[in-house]
Amino acid sequence: MLLRANSVGLIMIVVSVVASWQTATAAAQSPQAQDPKAEAPSEQGRSTDPKALAGGPPAGTKLPACAVYAPSGPFAGKEFDAATQVGMAPAAFLFVNELTRNTAPMITGLDQLGIELAWTGLQTHLIRIAADRNDAEAAVKRSSAAMKLARPIVVSTDGVDGPGGYALNRQATLTLILAKDGKVVRSIGFTDTGRSDLGKLRKLVEEVTGPVPKQPDALRSALEQRLPTDAKQLRALTIELALLLQRSQQSNSQQSNRSRSQMQRGRAQGGNGAGRSGTGRSGTGRDRAGGNRQGQNKPPAGKPRQGKAPQDAELLALLRRAIQKAAAKDELDAVFAAVDKRVGENAELRSQAVEMFKLQASLEYGNEDSQKRAKAYVKKHGSK
Repeated sequence: MLLRANSVGLIMIVVSVVASWQTATAAAQSPQAQDPKAEAPSEQGRSTDPKALAGGPPAGTKLPACAVYAPSGPFAGKEFDAATQVGMAPAAFLFVNELTRNTAPMITGLDQLGIELAWTGLQTHLIRIAADRNDAEAAVKRSSAAMKLARPIVVSTDGVDGPGGYALNRQATLTLILAKDGKVVRSIGFTDTGRSDLGKLRKLVEEVTGPVPKQPDALRSALEQRLPTDAKQLRALTIELALLLQRSQQSNSQQSNRSRSQMQRGRAQGGNGAGRSGTGRSGTGRDRAGGNRQGQNKPPAGKPRQGKAPQDAELLALLRRAIQKAAAKDELDAVFAAVDKRVGENAELRSQAVEMFKLQASLEYGNEDSQKRAKAYVKKHGSK
């Protein structure tokens, strides 16, 4: 009787998790996200998508070891083997070579699928591949917090090539590895992704979890069939799903609060005749660089805007730190040193950094020291 009561309670938790996830993501996904032409799996478990690259372990092989370190989240401070952690459960590893605005939808999409499909036993890991582990650990901690990930990004300990057994293609911005029963089901490397690929991502993940019924009665029936009958396993799953539900609700609440604040700022701007700002966006009170047009950072009237916000997520996070009015010398020293370290010898990243500091200077964001540094950076690197 107790086990049956716990099962009923768990079913209600799962339904709540699924409903919470659907509510949080329905508005964010465009109609194109539900891609009816998402590819079927090939016999070899490799992608035939023209945007995909060959890479990753072949289907049918044992899931290779994958040593990672978690800067935050449920495994915070621990180094562990992700392959051992997922065991025989259905699993999805997303290796991240580039953390940008284009790859962010797939990253958050897999994290959200990890919530929605947790009742199937699905285990997900978002794994950053980077040459500098220390820099990557700090960056993914910030990015995970900014994206409100339920399972934050972890960092591969094997350097720029990633774990040796995975044979990852360095030209791929993202590589998805699907596994079940301890074996690889599918490997797919992506070169160009965005929000329109979320429907395809779901179809790929459902290859190892099975599809989720859309109707509540059918979902309840599927849950009853797949729930563990062992009391200890049921208790562990109940705790895990309750924690996921809590994190999902907190994220939804934060998003709702931000939306209300943006609407209030928009009404205030409209009432004051502010209308549309020079950035081409109205009512948000904040541009992509993070400047608050009603608060500490107000763009100068009549001055032309130059530059643009960076595509690279790490540079964008550094720019937001640089434009804080309260940023002290030590903080700015750290920010500009981190920019140099992130850019390195990469000409594309240097160009993005120059453009973002042009943007800061033209909008006169940040304090006087920060603005001087931004102008000096543009002067030094703008002609390269």
